[in-house]
Amino acid sequence: MKKLLILLVLFLVPIQADARTYINIGECKITYYCPCEICSEGWGHRTSSGATARSGHTVAVDPDVFDIGSKLLIDGKVYTAEDIGGGVEGDRVDIFVDTHEETLEGGVKYKDVKVIRR
Repeated sequence: MKKLLILLVLFLVPIQADARTYINIGECKITYYCPCEICSEGWGHRTSSGATARSGHTVAVDPDVFDIGSKLLIDGKVYTAEDIGGGVEGDRVDIFVDTHEETLEGGVKYKDVKVIRR
């Protein structure tokens, strides 16, 4: 029980780096999607938040895990949670890319994700 409490505290304590404060979410499943019919189910560049999806900027998340509008740091790059996806559940982040080829090339990865606090 004591180890679980310590891990929970460590998980919730923000870390400071590069003059920004982060909340370390830990390792998340990273996948990719594009505006094609297969990936976006006809939504194209439209997102659930009303923003236009952009490569290298937009990610789809589970709104029960990440707030829409959150800034996520993945591999040193900042993305904005602007979309939700039917298959995006739990600690999973779906990164928007321009082409289906990029979606396939991206595959499935597991990476550390941090939420930037303001």
